[in-house]
Amino acid sequence: MRRRLTEIGIFVLVVLFTMGCAREVYNITWTGVVANTETKLPVSYAQIWATCSFQQNIDETGEVQKYALSDEYGRFKLSFSRGFGLKVNTSASGFLSGLDYKVVKKSALIDTIFISPQPFNASLVVRVQNNRDYFSPRAPFIRQSIVQTEGKGDRKSIVYWGYDFLNGTNTNNLDSADVWLEINQSNDQMVLKSSQKGGVFAVFKPEHSDFITQVTRAPETGYARNHIMTGTEAGFFVLCRNGTHVAKLIPQERICEITYREKNQIISEKGIRFDYLFQPDLENRLFFPVSASAPATFPTRNLDHLLKIQSPKSSTE
Repeated sequence: MRRRLTEIGIFVLVVLFTMGCAREVYNITWTGVVANTETKLPVSYAQIWATCSFQQNIDETGEVQKYALSDEYGRFKLSFSRGFGLKVNTSASGFLSGLDYKVVKKSALIDTIFISPQPFNASLVVRVQNNRDYFSPRAPFIRQSIVQTEGKGDRKSIVYWGYDFLNGTNTNNLDSADVWLEINQSNDQMVLKSSQKGGVFAVFKPEHSDFITQVTRAPETGYARNHIMTGTEAGFFVLCRNGTHVAKLIPQERICEITYREKNQIISEKGIRFDYLFQPDLENRLFFPVSASAPATFPTRNLDHLLKIQSPKSSTE
């Protein structure tokens, strides 16, 4: 469902979400352990950022983010009043960052989050959006802006905002953008565009339902300068403008539209917010090894010799 709401005032900021109603679970308690993928041993003092999505109203989704630090035995605990999905970012010193999406179907969740040891010196960059910085200028957001200047002639101009993965920033200078978005005003068709040395490689949902964890190697060839979006894409690999580095782009399933006033200008923006992974290590430039959570119980067989386990650190409601 997509509605466009536009209101002109002193300052107006409206976001459209194209999401239907979801079945929510209440009084969610999520407990588990962070473990090493290779040794299956717990990872102490891992950082867990969890964003819980809930149905704010009939056509809008809200988010609540919470943080937990695993204890010395790798255990953690988080609780949410309600929700239908969790987006989880896990990190620990010496390990690859883990990114996972999970559907909440019951109130009591027990998981083991597996993260992999860092196989090379450079760290994989994992950028996940949350409601705290959703409207921050730093939040990844490729879009087309229509700027209408009030006054004589009410002039209109179009500004394209792309993303610079090499520096981790939005930019309206397309010479420094690795990917950007252009929208056909007559048929609303969205086209992803890339630089001359770069390209876009689409991965589609029917082939890979879990693009973030199942597809961990980028293709060597097959990148296109332009890609017409169909809505069936699970995500994209983006060959950067230097023709070498590669990023993994995971778009949100909703189109974001914003209208606001700035001095004597009315600015209407439409585009895509996204999460991404960026591989800075050239020796492993095509590899995106993120770890996923798997339902499991706490691996006590390796902890029998330890002292009595205390309650894990957790966030508060």
